[in-house]
Amino acid sequence: MTLGVAVHFRLPAGRLAVVVAGCLVYFWLYLYTFCLTNQLAGLREDQLNKPFRPLVAGEAGRRATVWRAVFALAAFPLAGWALGVWQWALVWEAVTLLHNLGGARRWVVKNAVISLGIPLMLGPAWQMVAPLTAEAWRWMVTLAVSVFFLIPVQDLRDLHGDAVTGRRTFPLAFGENATRTFLCVGFGLLPLVDHFLIIRAGAGDPKGWTAEAATATLCWAIAWRVRRGRTPAYDHRTYRWFEYWYAAVVIAAFSTL
Repeated sequence: MTLGVAVHFRLPAGRLAVVVAGCLVYFWLYLYTFCLTNQLAGLREDQLNKPFRPLVAGEAGRRATVWRAVFALAAFPLAGWALGVWQWALVWEAVTLLHNLGGARRWVVKNAVISLGIPLMLGPAWQMVAPLTAEAWRWMVTLAVSVFFLIPVQDLRDLHGDAVTGRRTFPLAFGENATRTFLCVGFGLLPLVDHFLIIRAGAGDPKGWTAEAATATLCWAIAWRVRRGRTPAYDHRTYRWFEYWYAAVVIAAFSTL
């Protein structure tokens, strides 16, 4: 998104290099702070759902991970300050701690936190280059709402571990079959959201229509897979397709902004 906005506003080469370098550091810390605190707080769930993670597998020590988390949580807002987006960094840290220190045990909070992560990602990505516009808010709000309703696709892979540890995710609250039906319909309709509210390809816009065709193909593939899936490994790959959809939408900024 940062690169797409930079192309749109024709950022000079020197400024672009600085922004890209800063962007890489900022968003590495954005992910790293979340992953460290998530794994520190989720050891019991990871033993059942993700035994390959470093702490559970014994590839990383708990004390060293705590220190890395402290360092990352301090460095992240400093990187944001250098790039003029420190407010976004502080809010993301608060949201991260809400999620990882117990909030994720209830599906409403979990979904809301993940959806809030979208504007807390795309907002600074845009603001590093230029002030936020109405178009930026349209992208962020639309994607955040879409993710809120569709992120339960992530929970289908972890049903057993979540049930054992007492987490109340969307599939456990409403039932697996109902969740799969809901997600199948949601992903089937998602290309309409892409068309009318995000990419908005018009007449004589081959790049826009190509982007919409790519994202629609991913959406319908997910809708098909979510009805077929019945193993954690299969559902995990289906969730990865959802991540590909998100990446494709953001990449579409190059041709649609």
